[in-house]
Amino acid sequence: MSVGSAEVLPAVFGEEDTIDEQPLAEYLWSDLKIRRAALSLWPEDLAPLLGMDETRYRAYETGGRTMIGRGLINEIVAMEAFVVGEVALLIDGAPAEGTVVLQAVVDQQDFVARYPHARTVQHRKPYPVSLQYVAVGRAAAVLSRRDREVEVYRGERHFDLTAGRLAVGLGKTETAYLLGLNKKSYYAAERGTEPPRYTTMDELQALDDFINDTAVRFEVTAGDGVSTIWVTDDQAEFEKTYPEARFERSNTPYPVRALHVAAARRIHALDAAGQPARIAVDDK
Repeated sequence: MSVGSAEVLPAVFGEEDTIDEQPLAEYLWSDLKIRRAALSLWPEDLAPLLGMDETRYRAYETGGRTMIGRGLINEIVAMEAFVVGEVALLIDGAPAEGTVVLQAVVDQQDFVARYPHARTVQHRKPYPVSLQYVAVGRAAAVLSRRDREVEVYRGERHFDLTAGRLAVGLGKTETAYLLGLNKKSYYAAERGTEPPRYTTMDELQALDDFINDTAVRFEVTAGDGVSTIWVTDDQAEFEKTYPEARFERSNTPYPVRALHVAAARRIHALDAAGQPARIAVDDK
């Protein structure tokens, strides 16, 4: 665990720093795809929220539609702002001593009741409850980096595993594979009837630590009034650049998506500061 390292701490939009007041930027397909992935949303989740069918949405992410409207990016930026705002509240609400217990909302209905204003900008559709789970997972990781003992619950069940993997942008089956675990056993562990194994949580914490450390080290280039972070989308290139980025138990390399999540976290800090920023993929 990289205790003491710099952190990309939650940054929340204030009244004086709204996304509508940011200078114009030419956004890319990678902005949409990478920012979405950092929120643990899949195309089939996001498309209905944006008022479009999945085929049309995927055309944006694959470059089939070259112009990425600012409205689409603003929706993702607003979702990220909601998440980091929740992270800040959870961290600020943690007790000064003892174990920190974080609560995930029970379901979508509970989420809408608790967060009535958590809705898309254009169509006013409620955000998915999973965004709160992402926030809980991120908050738990930050507190763990500060040497705090953290437990996460959803109702009366343990929710540490689910929140932890959503915070780093992983799917359930994918996580079982990456950690070298039996899929059925991992699925059972996520049901939360028993506390999660420390070794599994340590692996997810190490991945979040890598994401956090990488985020603060990105080189940001500036040009035409827009800041750009460059990433690779190639797994082999990622492994070559970050040979240490592996799960300890399975020795499986982290997915290149970990780099993308790091870029999205860093880019949001720029967004929230009112600095137009984008994420570009180096396809060399």
